[in-house]
Amino acid sequence: MSSMREQRSVNPFVPGRGVLPPCLAGRDAEQRELMRLLAYLQAGRGAPRDAVVSGPRGNGKTVLLRWLQGEIEADGEIDVVWRTPSDLPALDALATALAPPERFRSLLPDKLSVSIGIGRLGWELGGDPGTLTDLLTLRCGHRPLVVLLDEAHTLDVAVGRALLNAGQSTAAAAPFLLVLAGTPGLTLHLDRMSATFWNRAKHIGVGLLDEDAAAAALVRPLAEQDPAITFDAAALRRVLDESQCYPYFLQLWGAALWDAATQQAAEMIDEAVVEQASRAFEVERNAYYEHRRDELERQNLLPVAGAIADAFAGRAMLAQDDLNGVIADALALDSIPETVQRRDRLALVGYVWKPPGAGDRWQPGIPSLMRYLRSPASSSAVT
Repeated sequence: MSSMREQRSVNPFVPGRGVLPPCLAGRDAEQRELMRLLAYLQAGRGAPRDAVVSGPRGNGKTVLLRWLQGEIEADGEIDVVWRTPSDLPALDALATALAPPERFRSLLPDKLSVSIGIGRLGWELGGDPGTLTDLLTLRCGHRPLVVLLDEAHTLDVAVGRALLNAGQSTAAAAPFLLVLAGTPGLTLHLDRMSATFWNRAKHIGVGLLDEDAAAAALVRPLAEQDPAITFDAAALRRVLDESQCYPYFLQLWGAALWDAATQQAAEMIDEAVVEQASRAFEVERNAYYEHRRDELERQNLLPVAGAIADAFAGRAMLAQDDLNGVIADALALDSIPETVQRRDRLALVGYVWKPPGAGDRWQPGIPSLMRYLRSPASSSAVT
């Protein structure tokens, strides 16, 4: 008979890689919204709205896009293109990614502008964004297309403007859907590209999980192991409290718990297993905190981030006026535009965010990061 360690050969949790977790819990509403838009393409029509998926890092935006990509590929009737801004430095690269010439060169020469050509690296549009609209519309008339663009808050403004405009025109004439994902700063970035895009898009906020979903994200994958791994109630309570229902931390915990349970040949996660797992979890969590702290420091945002952390102590939300006041006081600013600019920079890195539908209420991107910035460990790291 094989040992338990041999049976449990592969850890089901793979945190930080943007791959689907073993249990995608707590995203039913977001999944329904995306499938509702996809249904238009399945019916041969363009989606009436594009989708903007935003939220702080580590909450599962990339995972949600991966899930949608899998659904589309399983359907088999719709093309899906996944890209990040680094793949799309200019208009020609964008056109080549959305309509690869090796598949769609038959659209030339009679159906497109004479200004378009094919070079060594792909389409050459002659710098004309309007030609992208013509190409994309004909391409989607041939076969429906969903474009998934991750890290969209870093997209070049000129390339983004061409994509948004071409996408709007294409969806009015052919089966097309654009899904953008990025940090909370994506809102401001999109406004630079098109003043009206944000108003005509479907906004999907991705934040912390509720407690039931957080528990399911851990309990279900472990229960499916051979032999099954169950949770002691007190141990599960500790893990949920320390993760704060933050998806990335839940995956870190899951990986550490699986390792510890396998090493101890345990079929129940109790305090002893959690204690062993906590050491591995804390190493990964603290490295993550340091990376985020260093990012704030590089952008000269660390002092104001600390002041905001103090203001959020014991609070889940801050009114926008209160947050602006904290920023202005911390930086001795007397200009509203300067204050808003600093707030927007903090949103761009996901330190704070305002979820869709939250009104003027702001939340921490990662609540425990603020606690870390208030701790002596963070202070000693700065010196």
